[in-house]
Amino acid sequence: MGSRERVFTILVVEDHGVIALEIEDAVRRNGGRVLGPAARVSEALALIETASCNAALLDIRLGNGETVYPVADRLHAKGIPFAFVTGWDGDFGDPYGDAPVLRKPFGVAELDSCLRMLSDRMLHPRENRGEAAWQPSTPAMLSE
Repeated sequence: MGSRERVFTILVVEDHGVIALEIEDAVRRNGGRVLGPAARVSEALALIETASCNAALLDIRLGNGETVYPVADRLHAKGIPFAFVTGWDGDFGDPYGDAPVLRKPFGVAELDSCLRMLSDRMLHPRENRGEAAWQPSTPAMLSE
């Protein structure tokens, strides 16, 4: 993913500044560009409609009680791969059962691995589902 031959853009939806900076650094370290970060659903949806991205990292629970699912719905409709970022450790179910999950707290290696997985999904859409290394998404109840 560090190859500069194909530039990619990752939408970052994260309301914690330090975590957003960690993600931005990882995206850039892996040769990509960052769209955002967006801290609210409305900001993320506006970015999706006005700019191009190849994939996204989505914090599930944002400020003011918002959840990122409307953003996931829009990305899914556009065929853009994404991974959820969460501290919640329960099981996830439909409708995003094949979305990777990056569990908080995460380290550099886990974040880089998640970005590589998203890169693979960008290059091979709909071919790489059900990777055992990641847990599926969409919790019934979150307490992040």
